Amino acid sequence: MRTLAAIFAAVAVPGLALAAAPEPRKPIEIDRFMGRWYEIVRTPNDGQKNCHAASQLWSQRPDGTFDIAQSCRKGSPDGPVRLVQTKARILDPGTNAKFEASFFGGLLRRKYWVIDRSDDYGWMIASTSDGDFVALLSRQPSMPDRQVQALIARMRSLGFVKNQLLIVGR
Repeated sequence: MRTLAAIFAAVAVPGLALAAAPEPRKPIEIDRFMGRWYEIVRTPNDGQKNCHAASQLWSQRPDGTFDIAQSCRKGSPDGPVRLVQTKARILDPGTNAKFEASFFGGLLRRKYWVIDRSDDYGWMIASTSDGDFVALLSRQPSMPDRQVQALIARMRSLGFVKNQLLIVGR
């Protein structure tokens, strides 16, 4: 996705990471997953170059799909808002942790996995299905540095060892 988070990026940097993302660790209760997520760490990508204060707003639709409104500020944390609207559908109803997002009216489709999350849904680690793009998102716009570092270590332990990671929120 362009702002993954902006979950993620519509244009991820190919070939940097895994052959495939690790399998999700926990199921997702979709109702608890809806709402705003702030990007804290991400794999750098062309779609989010010079993108600040990225966040996503997840909204469930009556048909079981959901919308993800991805936004960021171009140039600086106070720059103009850039918004990308995404529609997503669950691919694995057993866990709800795998989904496909479509961008630009369905012209571009990407598969994403929610690899891990906190029990209270305060943070999530999400990745493209190929493992090339990974991000840490939080319910709060910032996280304590100690927690960010611990979750980066968690991302590495899950197999994202070759991914370059950029801390974009604190």
